Amino acid sequence: MLVLNETANNTALAAFGSVANLGAKVLEGDPQASGAALVGQEGAPQILGIFACTRGRFQVDHDFAEHATLVKGRVTLVDNVSGERRTFEPGEAWYIAKGENLEWIIESDEMIKHYLAIF
Repeated sequence: MLVLNETANNTALAAFGSVANLGAKVLEGDPQASGAALVGQEGAPQILGIFACTRGRFQVDHDFAEHATLVKGRVTLVDNVSGERRTFEPGEAWYIAKGENLEWIIESDEMIKHYLAIF
């Protein structure tokens, strides 16, 4: 069994640099990303992992579905089609359907989530 909150707080994360390196469009600030795959790897049909990001605002076209739980920080997600806006704090979770276009607003110095991505 893998206890995700404990693992998220105790796993060394690899630096990815700007979220632009991951396909996001930076809208404000210089959000820097890092992460670690816990189960699965690039090219697998699903990946369970940890993702962290510093303060900033960016837009993402999600080419995968994701279930995530916020471990640290504060993030607001804005659906760029419907205009729905929701702010999350530690312990809260969300689901993003494949194909959704979201604006991510990282409101804290650092945000950490654990996630399951399905491609």
